[in-house]
Amino acid sequence: MGDGRSVKFWEDRWVEDIVLKENFLRLFLISTCKDSLVSDLVNPGQITSDGCQSWNLGWRTERFVWEKCIEEQLLDKISKIQWNSEGKDRLTWVGKDEQKYTVKLGCSVLSKEDAMQSFKVFQLLWSLKIPPSTVVCA
Repeated sequence: MGDGRSVKFWEDRWVEDIVLKENFLRLFLISTCKDSLVSDLVNPGQITSDGCQSWNLGWRTERFVWEKCIEEQLLDKISKIQWNSEGKDRLTWVGKDEQKYTVKLGCSVLSKEDAMQSFKVFQLLWSLKIPPSTVVCA
C-alpha cells in the first residue's frame, strides 16, 4: 500500500486479498463514502491508543449494536495495514505459495473467478420457485 490515492476503499482488494464491500456488505450499505479512496478515509498521523491507524468512516445512520461489532471487525482488519503515505500505490501479485506471476497463472485465476460468478448465477436461477410451464431450456 502506498499513499492510498488510487485504491478504492470498498471495491479494491487491498486488505488480506478481500474486497471489503463483499465481506462487510451491511457496513457498505450504510456508508456515506461508497466511492471513496483509502486516502480519503484515513486520518493521517493519528494513531489510536492501541497503536493502530485512525480512520474516518462515515455512516448514514446510527449503527445498531450488531453493526458496531461488524465495524470493530472491519477496523481490526484495516487498522494494522502498513502503508506509506509518501509512496505511490502499486499492484502486486499475490499468488499461491509465493509463485511468480505468469500470464497463464493470471488467466487461471481470472477464469476461476468467472466460473465462481457463473456458478452463483446458475445456483440462484435453479433455486427460483417458478412454475414448470415457464422454465425454458437453452
